[in-house]
Amino acid sequence: MELKPLCRLLLTTDLSNRQIAVQCHVSPNTAARYRKRLLAEAMSWDMVSALAEDSLDARLNTGRDRCRKRFIEPDWQHIHDELPRTGVTLSLLYEEYAAAHESGIMSDREFRRRYEHYRRSLGLVMRQPLRPGDQLFVDYSGKRPAITNPETGEKMPVELWVGVLGAGRKTFAYATMSQQLPDWIEAHVRALEYFGVAPQFLVPDNLKSGVVCIQRHGGHVINPTYQDFANHYDIMVMPTRARKPRDKASVEGGVRLVQRWILARLRNRTFYSLAELNVAIAELVEQLNNKPMRSRGGKSRNQLFEELDRPAMRPLPQHRYEFAEWKVGIVVANDYHVSWERHYYSVPNRLVASKVDVRATLSVIDVFHRGKLVASHPRCDSDGESSTCPEHQPPAHRIFSEERAAELIAWAQSQGTYVSTFLQQHLQKHPAVASLQAFKGLKRMSRDFGANRLDHACHRALILEAINVGSVHSMLVRGIEDRPVDHSEAANDPLPPHANVRGAKAYE
Repeated sequence: MELKPLCRLLLTTDLSNRQIAVQCHVSPNTAARYRKRLLAEAMSWDMVSALAEDSLDARLNTGRDRCRKRFIEPDWQHIHDELPRTGVTLSLLYEEYAAAHESGIMSDREFRRRYEHYRRSLGLVMRQPLRPGDQLFVDYSGKRPAITNPETGEKMPVELWVGVLGAGRKTFAYATMSQQLPDWIEAHVRALEYFGVAPQFLVPDNLKSGVVCIQRHGGHVINPTYQDFANHYDIMVMPTRARKPRDKASVEGGVRLVQRWILARLRNRTFYSLAELNVAIAELVEQLNNKPMRSRGGKSRNQLFEELDRPAMRPLPQHRYEFAEWKVGIVVANDYHVSWERHYYSVPNRLVASKVDVRATLSVIDVFHRGKLVASHPRCDSDGESSTCPEHQPPAHRIFSEERAAELIAWAQSQGTYVSTFLQQHLQKHPAVASLQAFKGLKRMSRDFGANRLDHACHRALILEAINVGSVHSMLVRGIEDRPVDHSEAANDPLPPHANVRGAKAYE
């Protein structure tokens, strides 16, 4: 019951208590009681109208405070913390509360009512306005579509990636084979190309493809490839807090909507490829974004996107992001090379013992030191070989590479044509230090086995594409440098003789 309308009729009209009671939906006795209180307080309508409703109620109903019981309040936080423990109930906690006090104890019912009020107060949610074009919420759906193997008929579940813009709720969905990093990045790239513009923030869950780990004090370590993708589009990555789904309520609702709108409609259809599935998903996504929303005045997601989000978002860069893998914190070895898939790439020799980051695309290997590009090489997949830039070498190594190379080749030519060719290829594929060691090894073998046998062994090594000194030495020790080449040997280097290696006789 509101007091001010009642007091206004009591103070400004000549209506009887019964007539006022009918107007204010109270009993005549209540109207009479308030008339008496107003007279006792000598209050006019001007005084009543100046008071807030709760202040007026406190002034006219002073008996409530006198009749209200004063209870000893327990520590509700302690009660809340104890309740999840094994076997603990509210009844037990009330018994402990009652036993701890001699007077001022509330009833069991009042204890439960006040605890429930405290518990509900812990779940207060702040409604935060979403600025147009500000955030793109992304996540994977827990429920997954499937593609069918056309030969076996076996169904294979695939992942469904969902992205939702915060203000206009425009939605994008895309099926991927997995939640691994390449698929995660590909889905993001396709989403940005679908929207045609870039948001200010990306809000992912703490998926491993997006977040490497959460640090002790709440900071997130972003996956370097994901961060590289975000830098390319000038977007900031702002992951949600762990186990806080309300931080991304927009995409949680979007995921549920996509599950009802897309997965439910596709449940009876069979798809034999991921591309076929994504064509069907794209058609349903477009229908979803064109559907009027009653909660938004009959406007569709596409209309809200054009009105709110697109004007506030940035254009995409000219070039599409090229997927790149990263290795972070690699310590540069003494030979001033770093490895990627067993191939070695040079960096400036001053960075020996420093930590660098390596970025690998399908065509290029880039090396960064403290965010600055310090080396770039064409990608090469030859195992055990190296790519060395002369400017990365120290002066002594550069002099060796440029001046003594001719001296080495001249010596090799004196030993034989194939020794010369072998050494030239070794200089091309291996660092200068390694080639110097190879040169010493070849000289030692020439002294021990003779130039003619060395030349034959180098010839056989060239045919087998085994450009390493160990292979040449193994052939000379075993005396097989003149044996006709079986090309199946090219897959494996010849083994040196050893007492523990059994021959054909052991199996007769």
